[in-house]
Amino acid sequence: PLNLWLPSIDICFSTIIDITWSLKCNNFFMARDINIHSEDNHENASIYVVNQIKNLIENSNGPFSLGLSGGETPRFAYSIMSETFNNLSQTIIWTVDDRWVEARDELSNQNLINTYFEPTEAEVLKFDFSGDSPQLDAEIYEKKIKDKIGNFNVAILGLGQDGHIASLFPNSEATMDKESLYVANEVNIKTKWRVTATFKLLGKIDKIFILATGKNKNDILKSVNADNNLPINTLKKFSNNIEIVTDQII
Repeated sequence: PLNLWLPSIDICFSTIIDITWSLKCNNFFMARDINIHSEDNHENASIYVVNQIKNLIENSNGPFSLGLSGGETPRFAYSIMSETFNNLSQTIIWTVDDRWVEARDELSNQNLINTYFEPTEAEVLKFDFSGDSPQLDAEIYEKKIKDKIGNFNVAILGLGQDGHIASLFPNSEATMDKESLYVANEVNIKTKWRVTATFKLLGKIDKIFILATGKNKNDILKSVNADNNLPINTLKKFSNNIEIVTDQII
């Protein structure tokens, strides 16, 4: 009678091994809810993020990488960081995403990053706009990132009212990319093309801060950790150390 059960046990055991191996090979893990930290206002939310990153840099050994996004939301945080971080000589700053425009364009995230961090000791790993091909420019920047950064320590992202992060907009082609680290993405919002870190690259970052302040972010914040395919919630499948910092009460 015992032998009759053995094939069934063997099949189940093999299935478990196969599933486990598949999960390991695809770098999947159980998604953990995104933590939401609230402060009284935008300034205090920004200062909280700055202080967290300052502690991480001061306690790091060796090179430290910091990914930055653009827009008006992080401007106050960047100004504090550039003025108060005493030693950024071992820090590499890279661009999480950008509109495919020249760096001097007012729409350029690289322009914002350059403004605050070029005067510091940090090495600013610039995205270069060729004007020829967003796809080729993204490939070149991916190689630059791979060559210069061994470990992705921290990044500051924003959160769009539609749930997008970086330039990973809902249902856009870049959200489906599983191979690349940095890609061009056609979005037709302010500019036709953007370049962006993929989920694969964002998943390599040790700690992600998402600065999402203002009343216009209240509705989308209520959708965080819901059962949907918004990019902010898809990110949980790739990273288990995400913290949203806001001035809203959710």
